[in-house]
Amino acid sequence: MAQPFSFGFSGDDIEEDPNDAPVDGSNSVVFANTLSTDSSQPPAVEAQTHNLDELLSALPSKISYNTIKIESPKGHQIQLPRRELFDIRMQLMAEDSGTDSAPLSGLDESDIKTNVYEGGFKSWECSIDLVKFLLDRGPRKDLDDLCRVDHVIELGCGTALPTLLLFHYALTASIPLYLTLADYNASVLRLVTLPNLLLTYASTLPATAFPFSNDSPNLLADSTINHGDLDLTPEFISSFKSALTALPITLTLVSGSWTPTPNFLELVPSAAEMNTFLLASETIYSPTALSAFTEVMAGILGRVKAGKAVVAAKRVYFGVGGGVDEFRVECSRLGAVAGEVEFEGLGEGNGVRRSLVEVQML
Repeated sequence: MAQPFSFGFSGDDIEEDPNDAPVDGSNSVVFANTLSTDSSQPPAVEAQTHNLDELLSALPSKISYNTIKIESPKGHQIQLPRRELFDIRMQLMAEDSGTDSAPLSGLDESDIKTNVYEGGFKSWECSIDLVKFLLDRGPRKDLDDLCRVDHVIELGCGTALPTLLLFHYALTASIPLYLTLADYNASVLRLVTLPNLLLTYASTLPATAFPFSNDSPNLLADSTINHGDLDLTPEFISSFKSALTALPITLTLVSGSWTPTPNFLELVPSAAEMNTFLLASETIYSPTALSAFTEVMAGILGRVKAGKAVVAAKRVYFGVGGGVDEFRVECSRLGAVAGEVEFEGLGEGNGVRRSLVEVQML
């Protein structure tokens, strides 16, 4: 079995945002109300990769953000910036030509619409659990164990909070990394995931260092400011791309369905010698999603010498059939061992416990 990885971090502080998914477990009801097995539902979107330059060119000249402050049970803290939902709505309305019957799909009250929207615009409570868990894996005084990992993958990334933590750490500690972010919706990658990476990059830069100045300072450098605007100037975009190249950080963005599994796996960079760390939150909420996710996860971990996944989820998703016990059975069927992690940072609401599951191939 591959040797387990450990990670150590230290950082800043996280408060919850009204745009986040509810933390009281009530979203299990929304899952039950919006998931459908109706044969009239649209076909699944075929998986594809996206060109970074094309996605960057489609962004507006300015994005609005707020920050979420997260503190782990051991007191380690991080402050992560995220694009505001109202700013996403404004961009979508500005782009709407009148031909899209649902231009704001995913930004209404629904959390999941089968084969249409998979919840990526919201920050789910389990993703915050995962950030807290990563924060409490250290810190170490010398080299962090992240240097032993070549490839970080987040499946069902959405706002990508766990990846933003690792991305921040890689930038500030100058750690080369392959980074793959996958979400069902290309619109989520374009409107949320990539902007959040840009915001995180900006948060690592001094207030007046290039591409910022005394006349136009970087507000993200001030941890006391919890919201603002970031100008996406050509100089800033060039600086972001140069930073990725310099480390290097190889960024792959994938949208679409996890099935057929071979089609999806072809799009995820890999090599046998790449130590791989896979992250996921709220990806096992139904039998269909659970099966597809576990197949892809096992496929990714099974083709490298050292690989590990940490999956954050509710113990059970009432009304839709997903949950941790079913996930562990499916892992065993595919030749993986899955064990729940004891972690005091896990929350519970309305009787719905949350869990972290570590997975490795046998």
